[in-house]
Amino acid sequence: SFDLRGFGSHKNKGLWYSLENHIFDLKEFYEVIRKKNPEKKIFLLGESMGGAIVTSLIANQKDLPIDGAILVAPALWNFSEKNFFKSLFMSLISKLFPNLKVDSKGWVKVTASDNQEVLKELSEDRYFIRQPNLKSLSGIIELMDESYKDAKTFFSQPSYNTLVVIPLKDEIVPRKPLIELLEVTNIKSHEFSSDFLILESSYHMILRDIKGDN
Repeated sequence: SFDLRGFGSHKNKGLWYSLENHIFDLKEFYEVIRKKNPEKKIFLLGESMGGAIVTSLIANQKDLPIDGAILVAPALWNFSEKNFFKSLFMSLISKLFPNLKVDSKGWVKVTASDNQEVLKELSEDRYFIRQPNLKSLSGIIELMDESYKDAKTFFSQPSYNTLVVIPLKDEIVPRKPLIELLEVTNIKSHEFSSDFLILESSYHMILRDIKGDN
């Protein structure tokens, strides 16, 4: 794994980069791994926003030499379509005050995982972004919108074997939009499979959950 631009230990932590930048970086990282491991099977795994980025990559690149993709709680959400005025407001205010930081502590109550130890570690992690700026929040909305459209394209005719892991107790990214997308998509592919693992007792950070579905 690696830190996306603007996240983790990246030198420009806190700055927002476009979906195209992240896709470019993912392809470069993949090519390095492939060169170092030419004989091994390689799967792309993306969690949350990473899952959205992987979705857009595999939707637009049909000839990647990979063995499949795993999307864990992917941030696929047609936010702007479902929340037009909220999206418009965020777009406008982010242009006026792009660097204004938002601290949700105390007024946004969500459960990301049932693993309290991991949540405590994250709250103390110096690489974790606790106060994103408005440009980043608007950028995340745009990224989810775009990746949601790419998901429609990809799942209508998958070009890679794909596993999608969907935690129903996700309080970070609503799961209804993705499930609705999958219900109305007529998947046409005899060569590649798309499997969907829906877990009723798991939260957004499903890979860190303790009591979730096993």
